[in-house]
Amino acid sequence: MNIIEERVVIDGENKIGATISRPDDKKHPLVLLIMGTGKTDRDGNQIGFKSNLYKGLSDMFVQMGYTCIRYDKRGTHESGGDFKKAGLSDLVNDSATVIEYAKGLPYVDENRIIACGHSEGAMIATLLTKQTDLDSIILLGGACLCLKGAMEYQNNRLLEEIASKKGFLGWYMRKLVKKESVEAQLTSLYSKAKRAKKDTFFFNGAFMPTKWLREHGELTNEDFISMIEEYNGRVLAITGKGDLQADYTILDKIAEMENVTTYTPENVNHILREVDDNNSLFGVKKQYKRLASKPMHDGTQKQIEEFLEM
Repeated sequence: MNIIEERVVIDGENKIGATISRPDDKKHPLVLLIMGTGKTDRDGNQIGFKSNLYKGLSDMFVQMGYTCIRYDKRGTHESGGDFKKAGLSDLVNDSATVIEYAKGLPYVDENRIIACGHSEGAMIATLLTKQTDLDSIILLGGACLCLKGAMEYQNNRLLEEIASKKGFLGWYMRKLVKKESVEAQLTSLYSKAKRAKKDTFFFNGAFMPTKWLREHGELTNEDFISMIEEYNGRVLAITGKGDLQADYTILDKIAEMENVTTYTPENVNHILREVDDNNSLFGVKKQYKRLASKPMHDGTQKQIEEFLEM
């Protein structure tokens, strides 16, 4: 299929750089792609790591007959604003701005808008249901999780790996990394965000964004579960059992809801690829780089296709 792509700049509180992809000039339902944390660009790439994760998702949606729009996060690449000053609420507002812009396009069916969020984007898509009419939401690697909940899950996975490590290295790491100190450090991070007076604060050798952490810290896993329960549209939540950054078992909390479809594929990681190694947090960056050029997990793609055909 020939995919028509157009780069645009959207007026809002700040300029938002975006790419619109479509199969033709006819009216089609819209998928808004919302990326995860960090400074990756709208395609899913950054210095030292090229995945084209969001470009690949966009192409998939267009091949299914949808118009798709993806955009650069506030303060990164071709979007204006200050990345360090942006809070979670600002990221949600930017998503809403992109949707309002897209509704005015002649090749978008403004009555059928789908938000597809990955990682933190899943949190943003869930929050978006509170302020924008959405036909459905697709939550990839982040459904039902607040940021602190995701960090707790990652810390627990790390502690489990350290506990199972053998030899001198394992002994040394267990001496160095204690459960109590890891938990205390996470609590301290959010406490400092609450007290901080400036846009950023220094923590463990790095400057952290105050508003972003503070607003994330105000939300719990239960809040996101409640938002999904209150939402009248359809929900597809996918988290792989090989995802080291998001807990697939939490999907059990929403699996019985009438409007929700959940899918937890075996050996599928956070970038929706099938794992081919021992899947350790210590080697996850190398794993992502190695698997980024591979196609998306086939079962995950089929599940999305079936959901959109309902």
